[in-house]
Amino acid sequence: MTVFLTTHYMEEAAESDYVIVIDHGELAASGTPTELKTRYSSDTLKLFASDEAGLRGVLQQSALPYTADSDAYVVKLPDTMAAIPILESCRAFIGAFQVQQGTMDDAFLGITGRELRL
Repeated sequence: MTVFLTTHYMEEAAESDYVIVIDHGELAASGTPTELKTRYSSDTLKLFASDEAGLRGVLQQSALPYTADSDAYVVKLPDTMAAIPILESCRAFIGAFQVQQGTMDDAFLGITGRELRL
């Protein structure tokens, strides 16, 4: 059985077997939610410093592009497994970390280049 569901809620679409994104009446992308997230979004690693100077030094020495958030250093990852060597090199300078996978909302932004329009 096939069920077509039209939605603006990308997290609802994430529960589907297959997703087609239509933008301005044109097919923009299609695939499984996992394929779309892998292709059009990125995972992130948030590092919470116990030693800010040490952490910044390791990140700069590793030539990892990062942004400093209010309380964390954020590194974009090609996939979640890429976090492991970064964590190993920063271990002495972090108190905590989070690895966040890209979402369907992120994929939508990557596909269309725009925010969700409800």
